[in-house]
Amino acid sequence: MYNLVSSLPRIKAFSKTMRRRFVFKLVFLLGFYAGATQLRAQEAPQTEIYKPAVELLPDSVAGMVRIPNLPRFCEAWKKTSIGRLVDDEAMQPFLEAQRQRAKNYLEAFDNKVGVRPEDLYKMASGELVISWLPFPKDKRRPFALCVIADVRGKANQAKTAIKKLDEDLKVAGWIRKDIQHQDQMVRIYNTKPKPGQLKVEQIVIALDETRLLAADRDLVVTDLLDRIAGDTDSDPIVKLEEFQNVLKKSSQAILEPVKTGGGTIALEWFARPFQMARILRESLEVDRGNQVDIVKLLENQGFDAVKAAGGIFALAGEKYQFLHRGSILAPAVTDKPSKYELAAKMLQFENAPLAPIPGWVHSDAASFSRINLRFEEIFWASETLLNEAFGDDIFKDIIEGIRDDEDGPQIDIAKNVLPNLDNQLILVTDNTLPSELNSERMLIAIRISDAEAIGKAISKAMEVEPDASIMDAVPGVDIWRVQRGGGDDELDEDLFGDLDIGLGDEEIEESPPLLDHWAIAMIDKGANSEAPYLMFSNAPDLLVSTATRIRSGAKVGLNDEPEIKAIVTSLKELGCNSPALDRVIRTKLSLRAKYNLLRAGKLKDSDSVLSSFYRRFLEDQEADTEEAINAADLPPLSVIEKYLPSGGGFSETTEDGWSLTGFLLNQ
Repeated sequence: MYNLVSSLPRIKAFSKTMRRRFVFKLVFLLGFYAGATQLRAQEAPQTEIYKPAVELLPDSVAGMVRIPNLPRFCEAWKKTSIGRLVDDEAMQPFLEAQRQRAKNYLEAFDNKVGVRPEDLYKMASGELVISWLPFPKDKRRPFALCVIADVRGKANQAKTAIKKLDEDLKVAGWIRKDIQHQDQMVRIYNTKPKPGQLKVEQIVIALDETRLLAADRDLVVTDLLDRIAGDTDSDPIVKLEEFQNVLKKSSQAILEPVKTGGGTIALEWFARPFQMARILRESLEVDRGNQVDIVKLLENQGFDAVKAAGGIFALAGEKYQFLHRGSILAPAVTDKPSKYELAAKMLQFENAPLAPIPGWVHSDAASFSRINLRFEEIFWASETLLNEAFGDDIFKDIIEGIRDDEDGPQIDIAKNVLPNLDNQLILVTDNTLPSELNSERMLIAIRISDAEAIGKAISKAMEVEPDASIMDAVPGVDIWRVQRGGGDDELDEDLFGDLDIGLGDEEIEESPPLLDHWAIAMIDKGANSEAPYLMFSNAPDLLVSTATRIRSGAKVGLNDEPEIKAIVTSLKELGCNSPALDRVIRTKLSLRAKYNLLRAGKLKDSDSVLSSFYRRFLEDQEADTEEAINAADLPPLSVIEKYLPSGGGFSETTEDGWSLTGFLLNQ
C-alpha cells in the first residue's frame, strides 16, 4: 500500500502545469522550512532496489512520520501559502529575531539522535522517516527515537555531516566506540556517567552509500542492519494489520483528489495512540505527581479499543494546498450497538446527511463545527470514568443530589433533561475588533427535542446560581447571564473541592473560574431555525444576537458567504455526504484576535476559554520567563492575511472506526 502512495509524488492535471504554544509551533515550522528552502530538488539515482523504511522498522513501532521524498516535499512546500509567507519581506525581521529560538527547538531533535535537521535537508535524496519505538520494560529509557534517511547519490554530503557530528560530540565529552555489525561500522557514542546519573544517554550512527540510520539506542540500529541483511524472523511494520488498515484506507481516499487535482504526496503518518501518549509524556518530562494518570485511566475505561491512527498529506494541488486523508482504527469489542465497553461507550458519533449551515449563524463567524452524537448514552457512559478518576462511587450521588437536595436545583436529569436532548451539537466561533482580551467568542448550541422541558430545567438551575440574572434583551427569550462575583469561590469549591486529583484546597481557593462571564438560554425554534436549541456562550452579546436572528428570521448568514460556499462545495466533492462531524473555518478570521494579541504580548491573558484553561492548569508547569517570545516584529495581520487560506474537514463513522479528512483551499 505504501507503493501505491509513493507512486503519486507529483501528479499534475493535464490542463495546467502544475503567548506560547501557538508561536512555538509556528517557529518550529518556519525553522524547519528555512533549512528546506536551501535545497535543490534532486532525484536519487536508481542504482539498486531500495528497501523502504517501512520494510525495515519492527512492527512494535509506536509512531512514525514518513516523507516519501524530501526534495519533492521541499519543492511542494515552497508553493504553499506558509512557504510563501516565510519568503515575504514583511516577515523577515521577526524570522531573523527568532532564528536562534527556532534553532534551539530543532536542536532538541539533534540532541536525541545526533543528526541535525539542516544536515538531513542536505543529505536526504529520497525518503526521510522518523519513528518512535517503545521499550516499556526499560524504566529509565522507555522509548527510542530513530531516523532513517535515503542518501543515495548524496553519500558524500552525509559523510561530511557525520564527520562534523563526530568532532562536535568529542568536544562535548562523548565517548565513541565502534563496532562491526553485518559488515558495517556502527558508531556508538555515550556520555561520561556523572555521579548519581541513572539515565544512559546514547547516540548511534550507521552510514553507507544507501542510507543513514540514527537512533538513541544501539539495539535499534543493529536490529535494522539485521533486517537489511535478511537476518531476522520478526515482522516489519509494513506487515502489521493495523498499519495496513489505516494507510490503505488513507491512500485509497487521497488517490482520486490527487490524480484529478494534482499535488505532491508529501507525508504519511502512523500512530498507536496510547503508546505514543506515554512516549510524549516521557519526552516532555510531564510529571503529574499524585494526580490521575490520564492515559492509564482511559485504558482502564475501554478507550484502548482505539488501536491505531494514520493518514497521508498532499501539498500544492491545483485546488487544495493542503489535503489530509486519514483513518482511526477502533474495531468493536462487543456485539452490542454501543460497540465498546465501560466509558468508551462515549464514542458514539452518528453519521447524518450533510445539512446546510443554519441560517442563524451570522456571516462574520470565523468557524462552524457540527457533530452528531448520542448525548444520553455519552452521559451515562461517563459514570465509570468519573468513579475511577475520583476513587469513589460518586456519580450516582451527584445525580441524586441534583435531584433531591433542597438547596439545589432539584432537577431530575434522567427524566427531564437527557431524553430531551437531540443528537447534535454545534460550535460557532468569532472575534470582535479591536482585538481585546475579551474579543474571542464562542457559542455552543445543542439541538433540543422538547424545548419546554429543557427551559424549565435551565430556570431551576439558574435560580440557585448566586451570580445569575435574566437579561432583558430579546422578547420571549430568557437569557441568563452569569457575571463573576463574590459567589465564585464557593462555586469553584463545589465544582472542584471534592476532586481528589491533585487539586489541593489552597490551589482551588486561589484559582479563578475558567470563565469570568457567560450566558445560557433555551431558544425555541423561530423564523430562522427549524429546531429549538439550548445555547451557551462565553459572550452574552453573541447569544443575544443569535437569539435575535432566530426570532427575526434574518436571512443572510454564514452559509451565504462565497468563501463558505466554496468550502462546502469542496466538502461535498471529497465525499462529505453523511458525516458524523463537519467543519468550515476562515483561518484569517479565526486567528485574527490571537495574532493581534500575540503582537501586543497579551495572548496568554486573553478571555478565551483556551487561555483561561492554560492559566488555570498549565501556566505554573511551564513558567519560564526566558522563553517569552517578543512578537513585536511580526507584521500587521493585514499584510499577511493573504497567506491564511480557508478550509474545512469532516469525519465519518465507519464499521471499524472513523475516517478523517481535512483541507486548506488555494486562495
